[in-house]
Amino acid sequence: MKYIKYILTLLLFIFYLGPVYAQSKIATLDVFKLLKDSKAAVSITEQLNTVAKKYDEESQKKQKTIQTQEEELLRQKSTLTPEAFSDRKNTFEKKVIEFNKENQSKRKSIQDARKEAIGKIEDEVEVILKKIIEEEKITAVIKKTAIVLSEDSLDITQKVIDQLNNKLSTVKVNVKP
Repeated sequence: MKYIKYILTLLLFIFYLGPVYAQSKIATLDVFKLLKDSKAAVSITEQLNTVAKKYDEESQKKQKTIQTQEEELLRQKSTLTPEAFSDRKNTFEKKVIEFNKENQSKRKSIQDARKEAIGKIEDEVEVILKKIIEEEKITAVIKKTAIVLSEDSLDITQKVIDQLNNKLSTVKVNVKP
């Protein structure tokens, strides 16, 4: 008797609820393409590249200064007492450590700014997706990377990019030094 209930429930699900799910509409979204081709993403990349280039130029100048100081310290090794050389070496090593920390801090600030800016795009994309889902009666949107193979007609990426470009063409990137 118990098994009959399970079988009847399963048959009910298959025959009555199956067609409802068969009529479901699924769409795919290529997030990588969206974050590469949208105007907002391009503006983020350009701004971050400008900041990174500036940081690299500053870093190269400081690195040359440090190399010059190291060469000078090595030249002075034979003329300084061991204690004086040790003191200068320790001071130099502290400068190198500070230089490395500063570079790491700058890289992290660029990464944090990128995450924050991408978050603004993601928020706007969510609003756009909800609108498209409602208008086109889409049941689910799946990332294209999770799909092995699908019809091109399921892809709504370009539609999302177009709407995103209309609503959000640039994103201000705030890199905190």
